[in-house]
Amino acid sequence: MNHTHYLGGIARRGSISRIDGEEWGWIGAQHELFLRGASTCAQMFKWDGIALLLRGYARADAGPLDLPQIARTLHDEYRQTGELAVDTLEGAFTVALLDSRAERVLLYRNLIGTGFTYYRVTPQSLVFAGNLTELLPLVPEARPNRDVLPSYFLYRCVPGRETLFEGIERLLPGEQLEWEGGQWRRFQRHSFATLRSTPIAARDALEQTDATMTAILRDVEAYRPNSANLLSGGVDSSYIQAIYNQEIARGPELPPSYCIAVDHPMTWIDTDYAITASMAIGTRHMLAPADGPYIGYLNETLAATAEPLNHVQSAYFASLARVMAEDGIRAGLCGEGADSLFGVGLANKLHNAATVERLMPVPPLRWLASGAARLVGWDSLRRTLDRAGKRYEETDPDHPINQVACFTDRQAVIRCFGEEAVLQAEAKRRALVDQYEAGSDPLDRLHAQGFLGEAMDSAGLWATLFQRAGVDLLCPFLDSRMIRLALNLPASVRYTYRKPKALLKAALAQRVTPEIAYRVKLGFGQPIFEWLRPGGQLSGPVSRLGNHGFLAPGAVGGPTWFSYSALCYDLWHRQFIERRSLPVETPQPSEMSAA
Repeated sequence: MNHTHYLGGIARRGSISRIDGEEWGWIGAQHELFLRGASTCAQMFKWDGIALLLRGYARADAGPLDLPQIARTLHDEYRQTGELAVDTLEGAFTVALLDSRAERVLLYRNLIGTGFTYYRVTPQSLVFAGNLTELLPLVPEARPNRDVLPSYFLYRCVPGRETLFEGIERLLPGEQLEWEGGQWRRFQRHSFATLRSTPIAARDALEQTDATMTAILRDVEAYRPNSANLLSGGVDSSYIQAIYNQEIARGPELPPSYCIAVDHPMTWIDTDYAITASMAIGTRHMLAPADGPYIGYLNETLAATAEPLNHVQSAYFASLARVMAEDGIRAGLCGEGADSLFGVGLANKLHNAATVERLMPVPPLRWLASGAARLVGWDSLRRTLDRAGKRYEETDPDHPINQVACFTDRQAVIRCFGEEAVLQAEAKRRALVDQYEAGSDPLDRLHAQGFLGEAMDSAGLWATLFQRAGVDLLCPFLDSRMIRLALNLPASVRYTYRKPKALLKAALAQRVTPEIAYRVKLGFGQPIFEWLRPGGQLSGPVSRLGNHGFLAPGAVGGPTWFSYSALCYDLWHRQFIERRSLPVETPQPSEMSAA
């Protein structure tokens, strides 16, 4: 099963080949416009000379979710003003409007939007798609974007709008792109600053969090009835499940929940974590086995998305989506984004540094204490003392803003690309925080970096994999209403001292047992380093890595995150630059088992 996402664009007459199976097309005086969409992830609306595609869900008031009415309102406002009237819309959505009379195309993605929209723009054309693999046939001689390789090897993805392909970019959250008459412009229409409004009182935080999540899940259920949660057992997915069970689910049967299950001693504890949460909350939990060779899942994911994997577990999402589709599930719910909104673990380092600054306001005193800590081998305390007074010095590679969502061997990246390239890559990722007007507070900036440099990329990649199987993947924490809530919380509530996600845990504890809400968080790891070692199932592909003109001698040594990233890049290069077919793993849905 392979569901088309959407594919569209505008081009000078005769400059690109006709698109097979287009659902809307128009030949104007100078340009041709076309649009093809699929109902699994996007709805197309057509009027005389105008086509509008709406991906995801959006609402403008407190009434029932009504996407056709939203589309009609956008159309009518555009007819009157020539603009997209999206300022009052909430949800998670992307809009594409094609105007045949003006020979004009508008693309907009809200904060966060559902999935990616890729595009390539030239003076002759604008082409866009919901899946990078569907755009590539319209981009002849696609070449690797070597300028972003330091970023890729630092973060296992390319943060921001650029991709691994030269000239192909992603529409960023809150961004609008317009193309008309060979001229185009791109601008940041919405940012975090536009979502900041009346501060929420600390005493109201719990109630408003519950109310916001409930409203979002009601919209999700209206948009995609028969949804199921990806229940890992962590506080994020457990909170979604608890509200879904108590406020949304109907009927006598337990709601279903799903998780991936890899049969390995390292992952057994993760499966047990999910099952115990399922039993406490009350779901019919289903395990989707992923026991084939990892290389098959990895190749399939790369072939399906043309994007690198920023998480090892991402390789299994296509298989999980097929399992859920076979069960008739129309949408998966995912807890991605909660850390970036309500507390990443690295925030503790900033809390500790601020405490030391208050206790030791004089720098020489901190220097003496740091030296003493070094002498007795208290490295953790020494690093905290050294960080005190430097919470705003983001150019320091050890600053938490540079460490969030960063799993790599930095020295290996420096050996391959040079220190200056690494510093530029780190600065480029930090620039996203300023682009989105995150403010100056180190905690705000740290969490914005996690959101912009990891959460939105993970959500987009996973949504692509799910939608290819005909299933939407929706992230309630990445709905604009939840982002608005988090941005207007008091810092003491949003970033509780040394207690990441304290607000979510308290909200969950009100609905389930405190043992589930406050239990130790797991890392949800995979035995990837075991597989990368000599004799492991990935050692063969690693031994055959190409140099690609940048791998320094010894850069790919033992099993590290750098060697994993090098493997992913090598396989990507073979598939999309060298055009080689690689074996994939496609387990059958019948392999699923109930917990």
